[in-house]
Amino acid sequence: MEKVRVRCGFSNGIDIDANGSRGGLSLAWKDDVSISLRSFSTNHIDVMVDGGNSSANWRFTGFYDSPYGHNKEDSWNLLRKLGEDKNHPWIVCGDFNEILYSTEKKGGIPREEKKMESFREALEDCQLEDVGFSGAWFTWEKGNFAATNIRERLDRGVANEGWRTLFPTGMIYHLPHSMSDHCPLLLDTISERTRSRTSQFKFEAWWTIEEFFETRVRQTWESTPGSIVTKLENLQKNLIEWECLIKRGKEGLKKKLSKELESLMMEDRDDDTLEKIIDIRVRLNLEIDRDEIYWEQRARTNWLKVGDKNSAFFHKYASARKRMNTITRLELENGRETTEENGIVKSASSFFRSLFMSRGVGDLYHLLQGIEKKIPSNINDLLLSVFTEEEVFSALKDLGPTKAPGPNGFPAMFFQKYWHIVGKDVITFCLGILNNGQSFGQLNSTDIVLIPKVQNPSNLSQFRPISLCTVLCKVVAKAVANRLQGVMGMCIDESQSAFVPGRLISDNTLVAYEMLHTFRRKRTGSKGVMAVKLDMSKAYDRVEWAFIREVMLKMRFDIKWVELILRCVTIASFAVKVIGIRGECFQATRGLRQGDPLSPFLFLFCSEGLSALMKMVQSEDGKIGAKASRSGPTVTHLLFADDCILFGEATREGANMVKGILKEYGECSGQCVNFSKSSIFFSSNTIEARKEEVLGILGVRPSTNMEKYLGLPSLVGRHKKASFQALKEKFLFRIKGWCTRFLSQGGKEVFIKSVLQAIPTYAMSCFLLPNGFCDELEQTIARFWWQKSYGRKGIHWCQWKNMCCLKEDGGMGFRSLAKFNVALLAKQGWRFMNNPTSLAARVYKAKYFPNTTFIESSLGNSSSFTWKIIWAARGVLQEGLCWKVGNGSKIFVFNDAWVPDLQNSRLSFHVNSLNDFKVADLIDHSSRKWRREVLEATFPEFIVEKILRIPLATEPNDDVVAWCGEPSGEFSVRSAYKLLQSHEVDPTAYALQTAYKNF
Repeated sequence: MEKVRVRCGFSNGIDIDANGSRGGLSLAWKDDVSISLRSFSTNHIDVMVDGGNSSANWRFTGFYDSPYGHNKEDSWNLLRKLGEDKNHPWIVCGDFNEILYSTEKKGGIPREEKKMESFREALEDCQLEDVGFSGAWFTWEKGNFAATNIRERLDRGVANEGWRTLFPTGMIYHLPHSMSDHCPLLLDTISERTRSRTSQFKFEAWWTIEEFFETRVRQTWESTPGSIVTKLENLQKNLIEWECLIKRGKEGLKKKLSKELESLMMEDRDDDTLEKIIDIRVRLNLEIDRDEIYWEQRARTNWLKVGDKNSAFFHKYASARKRMNTITRLELENGRETTEENGIVKSASSFFRSLFMSRGVGDLYHLLQGIEKKIPSNINDLLLSVFTEEEVFSALKDLGPTKAPGPNGFPAMFFQKYWHIVGKDVITFCLGILNNGQSFGQLNSTDIVLIPKVQNPSNLSQFRPISLCTVLCKVVAKAVANRLQGVMGMCIDESQSAFVPGRLISDNTLVAYEMLHTFRRKRTGSKGVMAVKLDMSKAYDRVEWAFIREVMLKMRFDIKWVELILRCVTIASFAVKVIGIRGECFQATRGLRQGDPLSPFLFLFCSEGLSALMKMVQSEDGKIGAKASRSGPTVTHLLFADDCILFGEATREGANMVKGILKEYGECSGQCVNFSKSSIFFSSNTIEARKEEVLGILGVRPSTNMEKYLGLPSLVGRHKKASFQALKEKFLFRIKGWCTRFLSQGGKEVFIKSVLQAIPTYAMSCFLLPNGFCDELEQTIARFWWQKSYGRKGIHWCQWKNMCCLKEDGGMGFRSLAKFNVALLAKQGWRFMNNPTSLAARVYKAKYFPNTTFIESSLGNSSSFTWKIIWAARGVLQEGLCWKVGNGSKIFVFNDAWVPDLQNSRLSFHVNSLNDFKVADLIDHSSRKWRREVLEATFPEFIVEKILRIPLATEPNDDVVAWCGEPSGEFSVRSAYKLLQSHEVDPTAYALQTAYKNF
């Protein structure tokens, strides 16, 4: 090993011999580095690195863990032993031969949860966190065939808070490798370059708490003549000068006030001393608040707001965001790599200039034949009515106060807080554009910033371009979007469930799961069916403006309305902003700005082209689409924004039709399908020859279970915990994130309620999580809540079920996940009842309760997992539903709930009667009054009084089912959860039917 070191230029080193062909460690360094050895073994080398004059000394440990399971615990105990010294910045790098989460392995047998948990616990005990990396995700690979290939992230670097603070931009790079099955790790402690450039103006939230700031804004604004653009530019210059003066006077102020307060606290108390103490405390708290606001604005945590002294958390979170979003190297289109700032900026600008350049649209005649004329003239009149000041102000209030501002640096907070000063000019500018066709002028310039779509992106396709528009442009677009939103349900196909009021993402999830369940159980028939899950490449960025225009005009939107919308989109200029440098401006000719309030709705008009083609082909020869049951609706495709899944016959003709539709749609709209990332799932009766034929035509990869659809598993088998393991890992990932260590107890409460308990909500709205799994999640939350500090377990002073009680009842108001899960599932049943025309309701009704209502339905045989849990949760609905009396013809007197304010809502609990009859028999239909003599002869006096208080309409109408938990009669998850909380029994035993209570 010494010869290798010397040949590589490392004259100094520590070598530990191998045991035969196993093991062996070596640490090498050059003459200009000062290293002192602390300890070593066959599994580690621990040294101190002299930081010299530039930084403090820090500790480095090279670590190798045994690949054999019986030695794992010894390795983790060694790591804990090394971690007892917490006095130095420390980083540990090497081959740990273990993964932290299941997502760090692909292929082979899933890793045991206990082994991963042991690794996580060892790191937590040592207060070590993953440093992160740049490069390929996996560091170890085995197997040269797809069926046997296994990849894992076994090599990593972990560091304590001291090392991360010492090297805030330190980075580990996964380098390419060809000889070994492990990739080399490169640790770079100085990855960030020193930059000297003029910073861009940015309005600071802490300015608003300065005593005379509003006066300064008013004087500058009112003394500046001209347009709002001129006033904003002059205010920028004035505030920059003012900030310099303020900062100069506040340097070291907090430290000075702290020392003064400490000195005063040691003196004897008199009126003068107490007055000084109070004054210094007020000033010191103001400085603390200023720091907290400063870092909160940069942290951009939507769930935690200023207050309760979370400055340390905001600071660390902001530093983590900067670290994650910093681009230090980039792969170019020619395969080469650049680390130079100018090269990165130039490459990014060139990439997006090309991406936003129109390629033209194809012949739209055939596609437009499938677009229906849906907008009547009265809707156009409503859309084109004069915009008002109230609409402008409402649009401004809807914007996030400190969301990233556009090029001029003013966030929505400035306009919201000082509306009484700037409001008149804002209204004049916005209404001039909306009502009079005036130009945006310089305010429509847009900065494009790059947000990573994946961890550790390496090329530009792995970034999401977010457009930072000026607030005034957003206000105009938001005012237009608010009007457009109200008519989206009229003109967007039922297969699209995104951004349309009244439709939910869970609708598509339930339909997709039911379709795939049908495919798996389809074992007879000569023709198979297929589900093709498409991956759309840069969907928003490729939308052709001309295509949207023609689609909207075909829907019969007025030309003036269409032109107003396109004017908000087409006249913007762009500049890519990377690593703080703004590239050259360019004019786009296609694409939708991600961050523009109008963009989601405009993309739906684009996707209508695909819906039109699918429906036309299906109506012509029926080879597109599939059914979940014989009498059910034909489902051709499902859309959620750009997430798309198509259904059709698994034949040569069906595959050619799908390919033809996608080709025509792409030529007309600009959309591009990435077939190599798309996948296909076949029904069980599809023969292998047909599968090969279809795969050859479409060029997609086969899938045995469609993996995930809209982020949820498409197959839930007997091992349900394994299906939802990703949820638990999300919990652990968020809790073990180093930033949470800096939360106050109040911050912890908000973190649990707004972040942790929100993680499984989407999954729980479609699936019933096992009770044991919910208990594990709650135990994880409880440990986080009670722990004294990072790595120190605390005493659980109260049972978690008591913590889930309301605050007025002595609890903390945390959710019981099992009960909340059942309440969410009950909502799906309510939607089946009250939205019978929705696609999801029609699919499930045709298959499971075609001749009855949802409440009266039975479980049936060979039911899907989703139907079982929705049907099982109907017990909650049965408990909370009641009838609003109309003509009384549908309501049974004793067995239905129709009398309000009864402890047990059904009269069968209060009156013994073998014969039931309808409420209509209790009403005198000629006078529309209750028949008192019948009531008094049938019911006790207290029930008669309650019935007589039920109002009857003058004109008879139908009886209506309502939810008694809300005054409006509409179901809410909140009231259903309260209903479950009022029952002390286990929620699944209460809410789920006997036939399925053992889930």
